[in-house]
Amino acid sequence: MGLFIAASITSALVLCGFAILLRQADAWRTTALAFVIALPLQPLMFYVVRLPIDGFLRTSFGIASWVTIASLFYAPLTEEPAKWLVAVAPKLRRAIVNDPIVLALAVGAGFGFGEIWFLAQALSKSPSYPDLPFWMFGGFIVERLAVCFLHGVMLVPALYALASGGSFLVGGIVGMTLHFLLNFPIYLAGINLFGLGEAWKPILLLWILLFVILGVVLVLLLRRRPRPAGRS
Repeated sequence: MGLFIAASITSALVLCGFAILLRQADAWRTTALAFVIALPLQPLMFYVVRLPIDGFLRTSFGIASWVTIASLFYAPLTEEPAKWLVAVAPKLRRAIVNDPIVLALAVGAGFGFGEIWFLAQALSKSPSYPDLPFWMFGGFIVERLAVCFLHGVMLVPALYALASGGSFLVGGIVGMTLHFLLNFPIYLAGINLFGLGEAWKPILLLWILLFVILGVVLVLLLRRRPRPAGRS
């Protein structure tokens, strides 16, 4: 139960952060709706899109090295477009034009919230899962909190472009590129590049921290920057 207690603590902290975000929103009901819509998107995209594609490639081509390389693109190419779905609803699209940064962070928080419980469920069923007390999952809590914020940051370029009349596609590609760069060191740690072993853990933590700092800077700069009139 330790992991689920840690997931509950993380979820409570995410909700506290989201409550603060709601106070900054121009339309708090719409912002809350964006959060709710995003909740099931991560597990839905995993089971409906990512898992079938991976199964097809591995069944057809086995453990070919290029299949492993292709798997590095699963998350950015499936999770980012999943978050774009909020722009489809007319009510949310109007809210995005008014405040794209807050809406992006709300969607990211909802997406990451759903991912917390998806991962907790998946890890608890793993044969190698260690049943530890909740205070041993501090890394899980810190990482998931950071990822809830970063999911929103990676959506900011697309929604900001949509709101300011820029290219939504270019903004989306920027978000997918950021997502890939965030995840790539995990692959390097998995193959134990340079033989660093356990030293990869603090490196990964520092990499996430760097992205969080850059994300905060990006959000603050865009919030203060006068935005061109958006498209209707």
